[in-house]
Amino acid sequence: MEKKMIGKVEVEAKHLLNAYSAVEKARMELYWALNYQIKAGGEPNNILPPDNVKVEILDSGEIVKLTVMNYPARFKTIKDKEKERWINNVMFALKKIKDKVSFDRVFVFIKFYFPAQHIDIDNRDIKPIIDGIKYAGIIADDSYKYVSYGFSARFSSKPKTEIFIIKYENFPEKLYEILNED
Repeated sequence: MEKKMIGKVEVEAKHLLNAYSAVEKARMELYWALNYQIKAGGEPNNILPPDNVKVEILDSGEIVKLTVMNYPARFKTIKDKEKERWINNVMFALKKIKDKVSFDRVFVFIKFYFPAQHIDIDNRDIKPIIDGIKYAGIIADDSYKYVSYGFSARFSSKPKTEIFIIKYENFPEKLYEILNED
Protein backbone atom coordinates (compact mmCIF):
# COMPACT_ATOMS: atom_id res chain seq x y z
CA MET A 1 0.00 0.00 0.00
CA GLU A 2 1.29 3.44 -0.96
CA LYS A 3 1.29 5.91 1.92
CA LYS A 4 1.64 9.69 1.93
CA MET A 5 2.77 12.00 4.69
CA ILE A 6 0.43 14.92 5.31
CA GLY A 7 2.12 17.05 7.91
CA LYS A 8 3.04 14.51 10.57
CA VAL A 9 0.20 12.11 9.73
CA GLU A 10 0.72 9.09 7.49
CA VAL A 11 -2.26 8.40 5.21
CA GLU A 12 -2.90 5.60 2.72
CA ALA A 13 -3.12 7.09 -0.79
CA LYS A 14 -6.22 5.02 -1.58
CA HIS A 15 -8.14 6.60 1.31
CA LEU A 16 -6.93 10.07 0.41
CA LEU A 17 -8.14 9.64 -3.19
CA ASN A 18 -11.47 8.25 -1.99
CA ALA A 19 -11.94 11.25 0.32
CA TYR A 20 -11.13 13.69 -2.50
CA SER A 21 -13.60 11.96 -4.78
CA ALA A 22 -16.32 12.04 -2.10
CA VAL A 23 -15.80 15.78 -1.48
CA GLU A 24 -16.03 16.54 -5.21
CA LYS A 25 -19.20 14.43 -5.55
CA ALA A 26 -20.77 16.21 -2.56
CA ARG A 27 -19.89 19.60 -4.08
CA MET A 28 -21.56 18.59 -7.36
CA GLU A 29 -24.70 17.41 -5.55
CA LEU A 30 -24.86 20.72 -3.65
CA TYR A 31 -24.48 22.65 -6.92
CA TRP A 32 -27.35 20.79 -8.58
CA ALA A 33 -29.55 20.92 -5.47
CA LEU A 34 -29.19 24.70 -5.28
CA ASN A 35 -29.41 25.24 -9.04
CA TYR A 36 -32.08 22.79 -10.13
CA GLN A 37 -33.65 25.38 -12.47
CA ILE A 38 -30.63 25.20 -14.81
CA LYS A 39 -32.00 21.87 -16.05
CA ALA A 40 -35.10 23.78 -17.20
CA GLY A 41 -32.98 26.36 -19.06
CA GLY A 42 -33.04 29.07 -16.41
CA GLU A 43 -30.20 30.95 -14.76
CA PRO A 44 -29.01 29.70 -11.37
CA ASN A 45 -30.76 31.17 -8.29
CA ASN A 46 -27.76 30.53 -6.10
CA ILE A 47 -24.15 30.95 -7.09
CA LEU A 48 -21.56 29.16 -4.99
CA PRO A 49 -18.18 30.94 -4.59
CA PRO A 50 -16.34 28.72 -7.12
CA ASP A 51 -19.17 29.37 -9.60
CA ASN A 52 -18.98 33.15 -9.36
CA VAL A 53 -17.34 33.94 -12.70
CA LYS A 54 -15.92 37.43 -13.14
CA VAL A 55 -16.27 38.83 -16.68
CA GLU A 56 -14.23 41.71 -18.10
CA ILE A 57 -14.26 43.30 -21.55
CA LEU A 58 -10.73 44.44 -22.44
CA ASP A 59 -9.13 46.38 -25.28
CA SER A 60 -12.37 47.97 -26.53
CA GLY A 61 -14.07 44.60 -26.98
CA GLU A 62 -11.14 42.83 -28.63
CA ILE A 63 -10.77 40.49 -25.61
CA VAL A 64 -13.18 39.05 -23.08
CA LYS A 65 -11.61 37.72 -19.90
CA LEU A 66 -13.35 35.29 -17.56
CA THR A 67 -11.90 34.50 -14.15
CA VAL A 68 -13.17 31.36 -12.44
CA MET A 69 -11.94 30.91 -8.87
CA ASN A 70 -11.79 27.18 -9.44
CA TYR A 71 -9.94 24.63 -11.55
CA PRO A 72 -11.00 21.43 -13.31
CA ALA A 73 -11.20 18.27 -11.21
CA ARG A 74 -8.35 15.84 -11.53
CA PHE A 75 -10.22 12.52 -11.76
CA LYS A 76 -12.01 11.39 -14.92
CA THR A 77 -15.15 10.38 -13.02
CA ILE A 78 -15.42 13.82 -11.44
CA LYS A 79 -14.53 15.65 -14.69
CA ASP A 80 -17.44 13.91 -16.41
CA LYS A 81 -19.84 14.99 -13.65
CA GLU A 82 -18.66 18.60 -13.48
CA LYS A 83 -18.68 19.15 -17.27
CA GLU A 84 -22.20 20.64 -17.27
CA ARG A 85 -21.30 22.91 -14.37
CA TRP A 86 -18.33 24.41 -16.27
CA ILE A 87 -20.45 24.83 -19.41
CA ASN A 88 -23.17 26.62 -17.42
CA ASN A 89 -20.74 28.86 -15.53
CA VAL A 90 -19.07 30.05 -18.73
CA MET A 91 -22.35 30.36 -20.64
CA PHE A 92 -24.26 32.35 -18.00
CA ALA A 93 -21.30 34.68 -17.39
CA LEU A 94 -20.96 35.42 -21.12
CA LYS A 95 -24.68 35.91 -21.70
CA LYS A 96 -24.44 38.99 -19.45
CA ILE A 97 -22.08 40.73 -21.92
CA LYS A 98 -23.07 39.09 -25.22
CA ASP A 99 -24.59 42.29 -26.65
CA LYS A 100 -21.41 44.26 -25.87
CA VAL A 101 -19.00 42.18 -27.99
CA SER A 102 -18.99 40.76 -31.48
CA PHE A 103 -16.72 38.03 -32.84
CA ASP A 104 -16.80 36.14 -36.13
CA ARG A 105 -13.85 33.97 -35.14
CA VAL A 106 -11.93 33.69 -31.86
CA PHE A 107 -8.79 32.35 -30.29
CA VAL A 108 -9.46 31.07 -26.78
CA PHE A 109 -6.52 30.98 -24.41
CA ILE A 110 -6.92 29.33 -21.02
CA LYS A 111 -4.53 29.81 -18.11
CA PHE A 112 -4.91 27.15 -15.42
CA TYR A 113 -3.48 27.82 -11.96
CA PHE A 114 -3.41 24.52 -10.05
CA PRO A 115 -2.67 23.81 -6.38
CA ALA A 116 -0.36 20.92 -7.37
CA GLN A 117 2.87 20.82 -9.35
CA HIS A 118 2.26 17.86 -11.67
CA ILE A 119 -1.04 18.25 -13.48
CA ASP A 120 -1.91 16.91 -16.91
CA ILE A 121 -4.39 18.96 -18.94
CA ASP A 122 -6.62 17.03 -21.31
CA ASN A 123 -9.54 17.67 -23.66
CA ARG A 124 -12.06 17.12 -20.85
CA ASP A 125 -10.73 20.33 -19.26
CA ILE A 126 -11.02 22.42 -22.44
CA LYS A 127 -14.25 21.24 -24.10
CA PRO A 128 -16.73 22.49 -21.46
CA ILE A 129 -15.20 25.96 -21.67
CA ILE A 130 -15.45 26.05 -25.48
CA ASP A 131 -19.01 24.65 -25.28
CA GLY A 132 -20.01 27.39 -22.81
CA ILE A 133 -18.69 30.03 -25.20
CA LYS A 134 -20.68 28.47 -28.05
CA TYR A 135 -23.92 28.10 -26.03
CA ALA A 136 -23.66 31.76 -24.93
CA GLY A 137 -23.79 32.72 -28.63
CA ILE A 138 -20.36 34.39 -28.62
CA ILE A 139 -19.37 32.18 -31.59
CA ALA A 140 -21.60 30.55 -34.19
CA ASP A 141 -20.14 27.07 -33.71
CA ASP A 142 -17.16 25.38 -32.09
CA SER A 143 -15.72 24.09 -35.37
CA TYR A 144 -12.25 25.08 -36.61
CA LYS A 145 -13.85 27.78 -38.77
CA TYR A 146 -14.86 29.75 -35.68
CA VAL A 147 -12.54 28.84 -32.82
CA SER A 148 -8.92 27.93 -32.13
CA TYR A 149 -7.45 27.51 -28.67
CA GLY A 150 -4.38 27.09 -26.53
CA PHE A 151 -3.58 26.85 -22.84
CA SER A 152 -0.90 27.09 -20.20
CA ALA A 153 -0.80 25.66 -16.69
CA ARG A 154 1.19 26.48 -13.62
CA PHE A 155 1.28 25.94 -9.88
CA SER A 156 -0.33 28.53 -7.64
CA SER A 157 -1.27 28.66 -3.99
CA LYS A 158 -4.37 30.56 -5.21
CA PRO A 159 -5.90 28.20 -7.80
CA LYS A 160 -8.11 29.64 -10.52
CA THR A 161 -8.79 29.49 -14.24
CA GLU A 162 -8.50 32.50 -16.53
CA ILE A 163 -10.19 32.30 -19.93
CA PHE A 164 -9.35 34.83 -22.64
CA ILE A 165 -11.58 35.09 -25.71
CA ILE A 166 -9.58 37.02 -28.27
CA LYS A 167 -10.74 38.38 -31.62
CA TYR A 168 -8.95 36.03 -34.02
CA GLU A 169 -7.42 38.73 -36.20
CA ASN A 170 -5.64 40.18 -33.16
CA PHE A 171 -4.65 37.05 -31.30
CA PRO A 172 -0.88 36.88 -32.01
CA GLU A 173 -0.06 40.21 -30.36
CA LYS A 174 -2.74 39.90 -27.65
CA LEU A 175 -1.61 36.38 -26.77
CA TYR A 176 1.96 37.61 -26.41
CA GLU A 177 0.73 40.24 -23.92
CA ILE A 178 -1.32 37.68 -21.97
CA LEU A 179 1.55 35.22 -21.76
CA ASN A 180 3.93 37.88 -20.49
CA GLU A 181 1.68 39.64 -17.96
CA ASP A 182 2.84 37.68 -14.89
